[in-house]
Amino acid sequence: MTISCLQGGQAIAQLSKGTKTNLEIQKILYFANMLYIGGNGNAESLIDKKFLPWPFGPVVERLYGLIKEYENRCVPLDAFIGIERIMDDDESPTDEKYKDAVEVIKKAHNRFGKYSPYELVRISHWSRGAWKRSKVRGLKEIDNGLILDEFNARRE
Repeated sequence: MTISCLQGGQAIAQLSKGTKTNLEIQKILYFANMLYIGGNGNAESLIDKKFLPWPFGPVVERLYGLIKEYENRCVPLDAFIGIERIMDDDESPTDEKYKDAVEVIKKAHNRFGKYSPYELVRISHWSRGAWKRSKVRGLKEIDNGLILDEFNARRE
């Protein structure tokens, strides 16, 4: 099931208890999307918007617009007021339809949430990754097929 990019960002903010910056939320959401696409073995996305190949890595513009005011400061949970939650305070899905999304976001947060913003940028700029391949090709959006390729290449 596809969720909104804002719901994905909100879930990451919840898991981190408001200790992640815009950049960190964007990168962890990118990796959650990659895990979701790779786990399904197709180009079906976790979120409703495409990632763009911005200079510091993959970014969802709609999510960026909501939380850009925090710049390099941590994004508080109240930045997402009015967004339908996919996860309760106990980190369980608010509805069974969000089970897979919550699971993959938690997996990405557990795996990548320990890295600094600099390290997340470095990881997302991998030479065989979708961000790099999109930049080289001059694409305006990062294609989900390239994200699936990145998932498979990282497993080699």
